[in-house]
Amino acid sequence: MKRRILFISLVLVLMLTALVPATALADSGRRVQTGNFTGSGLIYVTYMPDPVIKGKVWSYQGEVVEGFLSQCDWDLLEGTVFYSDHDSVVRVDDEGNARGLMRGTFSLIRPDGTGTLEGTFAGRIQGNLFTGEISDTGTWRSTGGNGVFKGLKTWGKWSADLSFGPIPGTDIYTLVGPVIWGGKYINPVKPQGIDKPGKPDKPWKPIKPWRPIKP
Repeated sequence: MKRRILFISLVLVLMLTALVPATALADSGRRVQTGNFTGSGLIYVTYMPDPVIKGKVWSYQGEVVEGFLSQCDWDLLEGTVFYSDHDSVVRVDDEGNARGLMRGTFSLIRPDGTGTLEGTFAGRIQGNLFTGEISDTGTWRSTGGNGVFKGLKTWGKWSADLSFGPIPGTDIYTLVGPVIWGGKYINPVKPQGIDKPGKPDKPWKPIKPWRPIKP
């Protein structure tokens, strides 16, 4: 009999232990969505500052790159407009071959106005500045956002292959090319219809028993 009671007690302890995290999660009214994604699109340089040249080292400050992600298997980023501003330093030889580093900030803006994701990025530059054939690779990380991106964290890798040509739909020639933008996201979500619990009602107290009045 004692063994049976001990077994039942052990089962109850295990069940309660398993239920505690779920209960806490339900009380907080929050859950977390995570996932990996890959997106692709087109970017183009819309402002190229004059370089500061010291020997074979060329420095650029405030280069602006714009574009869009036309496809992405994370629906929040599909169709977003891309904007970035960065500085770079490259070492250039006599034939125009260049290698260097870049660092800057970016924004990904949903065209329906429901949110903007902001972050920082860094990368390596390799190519030829005389021919305009450039390959960039790097990493990125979000620093904040609003709308559907509020409270979300995401990071990943990116790459771009640029060459001299027109921005699609215009007669403006610049460095333009495809971009790959991928990574991982963590998105805390509050389920709909779950409100914060209110104050509990005061516990019921028994009425004092009636006592006859002394004559």
